[in-house]
Order: sequence, then structure tokens, then C-alpha cells
Amino acid sequence: MKKILFATSLLALFFAACDPMVDEMEKDGNVTAEELTNSFTISAKSEGNNNLIFNVSPARYVKVYDASTDACVAMGTAPACQVVPPARSVDFYVTTINHDGSITKSNTKSINVSEFTDLPAIYNDVFGDGQGGFGTTTWTWDDRLSRYWGNGSWGGDTGPSWWGAPDQADIDEQAVGKGLPDDGVGAWFSLNLSGVNTSRGEQGTVIVTAEQDVAGWGVGTMKFNGTVPLLGVLPNDGNQRCYTYQIIKADGDHLVLAAPSSNGYEGWFFCYKKIPNK
Repeated sequence: MKKILFATSLLALFFAACDPMVDEMEKDGNVTAEELTNSFTISAKSEGNNNLIFNVSPARYVKVYDASTDACVAMGTAPACQVVPPARSVDFYVTTINHDGSITKSNTKSINVSEFTDLPAIYNDVFGDGQGGFGTTTWTWDDRLSRYWGNGSWGGDTGPSWWGAPDQADIDEQAVGKGLPDDGVGAWFSLNLSGVNTSRGEQGTVIVTAEQDVAGWGVGTMKFNGTVPLLGVLPNDGNQRCYTYQIIKADGDHLVLAAPSSNGYEGWFFCYKKIPNK
């Protein structure tokens, strides 16, 4: 399954992630920062395209970093990554390890990204506007289900099969008890490439990937920062807020998230439906 990361306008998102440990040994002589900078180029699939390849001449093993976050996005002798919307100027630098174990870092280089191709389908399912573009999607409790919030088997269930609301608990009372009194009936949260908004008045950011915590279960991962989705807490772990979820279902109209309890076998499930044209 392809990997992809999704982010806001403050974060650059890419397909690859790098091991923080530096264990590559170059057999060539030491390279200076100036030499590495001069030999480091960024090329796009086409002008302005989001699919990038990084080259160093002569070829050597490098790690590529997003200069705005210092996150490693690719590594190799001709590493590649994919940037996702929105359009922006993206800054990168590379590092390489010399034969004596020292590390050389290049200066930053930039490239403008304005065209986006080869994006996986899950991107449309979470952020799609239904017309081939990307916009704001707004979600509320999926009240068509007999149970849209509650617990079940982590890594096995696709919804709250053990206990939950509304058939076994009152969602408004649960929201008050969990410290999120505005997350009951009628509450909502919205997702777009610029961030997250909630009906409780909080804002944040979101990153989505196609990674699976349990192989063959779900379609990806959703990570929040600054806020959480509706009733986004772990009840059997002191009602602590949860920021990372498995995406169990995302079809453009329905979104099902799951988060693991610390015991390792229990999952909490959050079932939402899309609010049209909000």
C-alpha cells in the first residue's frame, strides 16, 4: 500500500520517513558544505510538479530534510519525495557522512510547487470537495448507526461492538463526563489543508497517512495537533486526550477512527458522517 502524509500549510508532507540514526559510511573523501551545496539539485517531474528527485554529483548517499521542520523526508543516492497541497515554496537541505565519520550539511535550496499529481485516493476521501479538488470537509456523529461512539476490539472490530452511545449511553452525558461538554449531539469538526476547526472553539492541524498500525486493518492514520476530534479521549486511561487514530473507514461520506487503550486489546471507535456544504 502506498504511503502518503497529509498536512497543513505550515507543514510539508512527504511519502518517505527517515531513520534518525546515521549509519551510512561514505568511502569518498570528505566533502565541504560548499561542495555539497553546489552539487545538490532538486528536479521535479515537470515544472511546478510535486514529485521531486534529489541528486548530488558525483553521486553519494545523502539524507534530505525539510528545512522548515528539520524532518528527514528521503534518503539514498537519488532520493525522492512527494509534496502535497497546498501550493508553496518548499525548502530542503541534505546531509552526508564522510569517511572519517563527520557529517556535512548543505545550505538550503528551494523549489516552488504548484501542480499536484499521483496523489493516493485516501486524500480525496478525507479532503476531497467532490469535484476533483480539495476543500473543507465537516463531520458530525453518524446518528444513522445504533452505536457511533464506544469501545471494541483493537485491531479486529470496525466499530464500537462492546459498549457505547447512543444505544447504551447518552452521548451528551458522556461528553460532559469526559471534559468535552460541547461534543455531544450536533457537535462537529472540520478538516482541510490549512487545519482543523471544532464546534467547541478549538483549532489545530492534522496529518493523514496511509500507514496501518495493524496490517490489513483500516486504511491509514490520522494525527491531530492542538485539538482532537469529537470526544477524542481514552475513557479507560483517565480520559486523556488522544491525538493519533487509525482510519478504519473513509469513503468521502463516512469517517471511522479508532484509538487504542493502554491495555493493548481495547480500542475506542469514533463514527462520523459528513455534513454537506457546511
